[in-house]
Amino acid sequence: MYVTRTEVAGNAAGGPIDTKDFGSKSIHMVTVNCGVGASNPNAIYIRPFCVDTAVFKGDEALTDGEMPIRKAIAPVELANDLKQQLEKIAPARILKDTETPRTGWLVDGHFEVIDGGSPLARFFPIGFLGAGGSFLALHVRVMDVPSATVVYEFDMAGGSRGQGIAGTVRASGLGRATHFDLQNAAERIYLTLSANPYRYGERANVSLPE
Repeated sequence: MYVTRTEVAGNAAGGPIDTKDFGSKSIHMVTVNCGVGASNPNAIYIRPFCVDTAVFKGDEALTDGEMPIRKAIAPVELANDLKQQLEKIAPARILKDTETPRTGWLVDGHFEVIDGGSPLARFFPIGFLGAGGSFLALHVRVMDVPSATVVYEFDMAGGSRGQGIAGTVRASGLGRATHFDLQNAAERIYLTLSANPYRYGERANVSLPE
């Protein structure tokens, strides 16, 4: 899964604004807080993502009659995956329909496409060229509850791509790919909202020479 578009505290993060300005060749924003992003919430609340307008297709259920159930459960599955991942940042909880948070962050959003692809197409050699691949697209919103401010908002997209019959740790092979895609999406959301998720540069008792 990859983040394809981002807005930070209402300011779009896009391409070059002034080609003569070296500081604007990737991302340039003018904000009231020097561009410092929100971090370290004291709690994270998750509202299951809206799925009613999403395109839902591919290998998702044994029969067409089961498809509406699988579609309705997809937000619940992502919410559970998100809770597991975002608890690495702060205590996380999935909200019920009647509940409203009073502190911390609220994470919600909506699905755009949930496509399980075709295991049969992934079985043949052309599966390694992307045939039968799954695809997931969604929009994520992170709101700071006390200030009622949307601090981060971004689109995500990805899928099994050319993993073919073999599969990987992150892709299903001939299994049901959407479960992998939802878990990958939850992990990518965690990585996106974390300052240093891989703990790069951390050391115990190393002293740098003067």
